[in-house]
Amino acid sequence: MKTLENLVPKLLEKTRDGSLDWTQGLSDQQFNVPIGKNLISVWSWTSEEDGTDGVSIGIRPINALTMSDAIAFDKYSAQYDKLYELYATARRNALKVDRMIIEVEKDLDELFPF
Repeated sequence: MKTLENLVPKLLEKTRDGSLDWTQGLSDQQFNVPIGKNLISVWSWTSEEDGTDGVSIGIRPINALTMSDAIAFDKYSAQYDKLYELYATARRNALKVDRMIIEVEKDLDELFPF
């Protein structure tokens, strides 16, 4: 049976090559990307019980409010690193970090010395 975990490597690859355009979700820790008729979401979280950090991925039809499936891994899980890498890459994509760095670098190059 296929799981959301199976999608992580391909989502990461397609995010890195610019094929996917992530957007910020309802919170500042959630990022979404529509793919076909579905929406993929990744988000980070901290357990209120013990302060453990984690990341999750979920899938739902675009027009649905409820996730059809979701998985979560805390930082002690073997799968955490790969899912966190997707989360960080999706966040960077959604917030257009690469573009901002290029713009700042250009602005710095245009500054005249005193």
